[in-house]
Amino acid sequence: MFTRILGCLTIGVLGALLIVTGVVAADGAPLTADQAKRFVASLPTVEVLGDQLDAEGKIDNLQVDTMPKAGEAFKPYSNAVAALKEKYPSDHGKLANRVKTHGFSTAEWGRVGDRVMVAYLALKMQAEDPDSMAMMAGMDKSMLDMVPPEMRAQLEGTFAMMETIKNAPEEDKAVVASVKAELDAYMEKDAQD
Repeated sequence: MFTRILGCLTIGVLGALLIVTGVVAADGAPLTADQAKRFVASLPTVEVLGDQLDAEGKIDNLQVDTMPKAGEAFKPYSNAVAALKEKYPSDHGKLANRVKTHGFSTAEWGRVGDRVMVAYLALKMQAEDPDSMAMMAGMDKSMLDMVPPEMRAQLEGTFAMMETIKNAPEEDKAVVASVKAELDAYMEKDAQD
């Protein structure tokens, strides 16, 4: 579910950012390699739940809640967990059971997922298009004034996402670099499915 949501958001938006082209709220503790490894290991089992939710037509209701609003950091996993808890409490319980086997509560899984994904996207952008980070830094939010109102909310979310990725902590990127190969393989497989 979350990778499917992110498949639409991160890969699609990342691709759009690379073509046109708030720090993640940390809980004060550094992201550890163990957390990153456990998070990556949890993705296949969580995806099974996501496929079930997709088959039931619930994913579309959750996708809207994962995009940041103006002034918010990009927190796709935390926002998806919160939306799932609010809209589909029994499915939130299923998620809790799945991530518990990897040593997480749903809230912790969401926070770790946010940090891993933001650092991963920053690493991908640095590797695939090093100039994109500089371009992101130079983008002027006043451009939003020139956009039709119906597109403004989407672009505000994109700017918030870009800002979060641009400000990914170096420490998080170093940790995520140790699981990047596994994440690359998972994302490529997920994109093909």
